[in-house]
Amino acid sequence: MSLKAWGRVLGLLLVALGCDKLRTLPGFEPAPSAPPPSAAVLMGPWLLDPLPGQVTVAWTTREAALGRVWFGTREPDHLAMEEGQPVKEHRVVLRPLEPATQYRYRVEGGDEAAWFTSAPKAGEGPIQALVYGVNRTNNGDHALVARAAAAERAQIALHTGDMVVSAAEEPLWQVWFQEEHDLLIHAPIVAAAGKHELTDDGAAYARFFQRNRRPRYGSLDYGPVHVVTLDSWETPAGISPAQKAWFEEDVRGVPADRHVWVLAHQGPFSHPLDSDQEDAGAGEVKTAILSAHRIHPIEAVFSGQRPFYERGEVDGIRYFVLGAGGAPLEEPDRSASGVQAAAHVLSYATVQVCGCHTAGRVKDIAGRVLDAFTLSDCQTPCGVSGWAASVAAASVISAPESAGKEESRRSKRRSRKRRRGSEGRTASSTEDQGR
Repeated sequence: MSLKAWGRVLGLLLVALGCDKLRTLPGFEPAPSAPPPSAAVLMGPWLLDPLPGQVTVAWTTREAALGRVWFGTREPDHLAMEEGQPVKEHRVVLRPLEPATQYRYRVEGGDEAAWFTSAPKAGEGPIQALVYGVNRTNNGDHALVARAAAAERAQIALHTGDMVVSAAEEPLWQVWFQEEHDLLIHAPIVAAAGKHELTDDGAAYARFFQRNRRPRYGSLDYGPVHVVTLDSWETPAGISPAQKAWFEEDVRGVPADRHVWVLAHQGPFSHPLDSDQEDAGAGEVKTAILSAHRIHPIEAVFSGQRPFYERGEVDGIRYFVLGAGGAPLEEPDRSASGVQAAAHVLSYATVQVCGCHTAGRVKDIAGRVLDAFTLSDCQTPCGVSGWAASVAAASVISAPESAGKEESRRSKRRSRKRRRGSEGRTASSTEDQGR
């Protein structure tokens, strides 16, 4: 054997013995280690925690793996990775991000690259937020709302709760994320915990939406808006004294010029037509909001629970019930004290904020404007050329009352058909088992 061949044998032996000194030898380049295998995406991805300079990408996989996400402004050319042991439920933080900048990203194991717009600097805008909720696994109608809402290209999505009818059933979540895909792949979601999210004691909500090791209530700054999420089902009475104290302390530190929004599943006011109560809202939530409102003005309260749309003002609190996100619709009481607008039609809201100006509109799934509103205004121009004109042009109410009634009838017919189909499948299954 030649001297050169003996040298190769010696090198291989040293490598096998783990000799790190070989790395210092001229011309020696160890083979790069192979990246860990990626696992196929089962649910997602969706975006969470849109904070200044970062956002979190979440998804699930069939097999345990370490999550890897590529991201960048022109192409996904930066890698962010999970640490620790392989898991099936993934959260990867993308950082650092430039403010108010569009990024492209791709999850390894997924089929596509997507985009999102990073959070603006605290206090800066303009922004557009989507507000919707109460889907309750009414899949056909939920899909229609999610598809229409995705077309708005909002920067952030606020969900008023009740995503699925039974949180413990994993297949329901798979369908929910599939129908929300085109929306949540681009817009980070901030979700209030609904009553149906607590059918498994909040376990699925914590897995999919809750900040790690945090309660179901919290707050974040998104540009010019401070969003407070309340847990309106924390106790049988509504919210605990501890949550109420936290709420007051939280708004105490908000700058005076910041817009404050409250997101909760059960809000302070709602007026269903079939209720024998004047106010079907949560008393403890109302008390907490009124107390916080005396510390820092609350611009709007967005809630769900009831499957209809309602806007009003009671005791100086401007409130919205945005629960027409797919669940079988109920009729609101338009004549109730404080109610300014209402509709029983599949719908969602978009709210635009620029400087001291806040305006919004509510649309049905056909894009017709059901309601338009102004929450904040001042003499100082927005600062973005054409912003006010574009908001005004898009806020012309175009949906006649009859359209809402017809959509409600269609929703009820779709729900009855699904129930009959489900009953038929159950009966057929029972007969097969009997055979």
